[in-house]
Amino acid sequence: MRRLLVLISFIFGVGWCVWGAIDTAKHHAPGPVAHVHAKWENDCEACHVPYSPIKDNTWLTSQKSMQVLETKCQVCHRVGIHHPLQMSSETGSCASCHVDHRGREVDLNRTSDRSCTVCHAAIATHRKSDTSIATAPSPEISSITQFDDEHHPQFASLAVDPGRLKFSHGRHMLPGLSFGPLAFDENATDKPKDRVAISYGMLAEQDREKYQPKGSHSDEFVQLSCASCHEFVPSLPVGDIRAVSGLVASSPPGAYSLPVEFERHCAACHALPITGSDKPSASSLDTRGKDDIPHGLRAEAIRLYLEQTILQKAIQSDTTILDLKVPRSPLPSPQDQTIPDERLRTLISATVDASRTFVRGGCAKCHLVEDKELPFETSLLATDHPQKNSSSQSTWFSVGPVRVPAVWLRKAKFNHQVHRASDCRECHDAAYPNQIADIGGSLFPVGSPLDNQQVMIAGRHSCVRCHGPSKFDSATGTMIGGVRFDCVECHGYHGLGTHGLSSEAIESQSELFPAVRSHPIDDFLGSKKSLSDGSVPESFRSGSR
Repeated sequence: MRRLLVLISFIFGVGWCVWGAIDTAKHHAPGPVAHVHAKWENDCEACHVPYSPIKDNTWLTSQKSMQVLETKCQVCHRVGIHHPLQMSSETGSCASCHVDHRGREVDLNRTSDRSCTVCHAAIATHRKSDTSIATAPSPEISSITQFDDEHHPQFASLAVDPGRLKFSHGRHMLPGLSFGPLAFDENATDKPKDRVAISYGMLAEQDREKYQPKGSHSDEFVQLSCASCHEFVPSLPVGDIRAVSGLVASSPPGAYSLPVEFERHCAACHALPITGSDKPSASSLDTRGKDDIPHGLRAEAIRLYLEQTILQKAIQSDTTILDLKVPRSPLPSPQDQTIPDERLRTLISATVDASRTFVRGGCAKCHLVEDKELPFETSLLATDHPQKNSSSQSTWFSVGPVRVPAVWLRKAKFNHQVHRASDCRECHDAAYPNQIADIGGSLFPVGSPLDNQQVMIAGRHSCVRCHGPSKFDSATGTMIGGVRFDCVECHGYHGLGTHGLSSEAIESQSELFPAVRSHPIDDFLGSKKSLSDGSVPESFRSGSR
């Protein structure tokens, strides 16, 4: 028996040596290296170390040999850690995930799912215990083995809408941008003031050119689509790209929509007058911008704009209020002369107070507005006033940041350009009017939630219908699935993550990449240009995206 075992061992050893000696390249390097490594096709030592396995799943592998080999990779590929709680002893070598010598066209980043599930199938046992960094993983993410409804968690970043914008997609998707039949009945006596159906004829001429379809009539109601506000890089002319966050800038063109801007997407129907009525009308929309307050100002700039605009109008209507009293003695120096007297100050103050209340109400329709105390001495009307140098303050208001994410799926990548053949409603059904009422024999949408109450993205179940194994769907009688659903289809691994940015950059929405703005707002910081002409220094803008 012993001799038999020795013989078998000898035959096996000789056979292994012969197998390894015949066509060695086919066994250990079955194909050319990927095209990105083609320069080193014949320079083995650029990546390899003699007698050291390049993979970590062999019995000859040691921690020291892995470090030497990975140093060679990191000459070109500097990467960060995957997670602060990962165990370095369980971190695989570069080649254990990125397998080369499989042909020129192989994508080395297209790693197998096993590279991920080897840990994520039981993630609690493959990470450090450090309560100061994170708590234990929730049951939903403790075991992830593939992408489907049973083995993959819901998308965490879609759990809550962090936005602070009061907005209804459903309302803006309706003809005339209004709910209910009363909005469309010009003879209705009980029509609510906020139910005004907007027609193309009510828009300013430049806005009609943008929104009114060819062949339609001016008395038809405005009908918006998703593309009216959500624009992508390929859909805009050259030089019309706006400032975007670093996360959007790092993504492929068309992957994510550009930020919505008030001047470009909202102002056509939402005038910002400083007095009067904010109810949409042909006169208010056709003359928008002439007397409107610029959008996005800080509290200090709002006060300055209102005071200066109202002061100008008062002077234009009655120039005698600028008449200066000539003092008997002593003669004043030029810097001692003051323009507004008490009569003018009283007149302007009352108008400014009324305008402040009116403008605040207009801002509050869409934004969360907070009180802000401003020192009286910085007021334009504080000139030659007893309280000019006092510490007294007046209550104004500021608009908080809207906090709408530039990209919602922070831990995964998505590309709208690739999905352009799909209907928007397949993934964003919540953005459409969802309640229909039969009134007088006609159907009218009567309700739609504000966006800060509901996330407008369907989530996992809208993805698995296509991204999964090909199968027959008995509910629809059609074949579904068949699209790739491996881990790297959506996820990245190394420190820069899926989007090629650090986690800090992904969380930050304040960093903007400079670009040509699509609306004519001049940044004249340091110039003497008047605020009343509609131009606003960028330093006065709130920066609340």
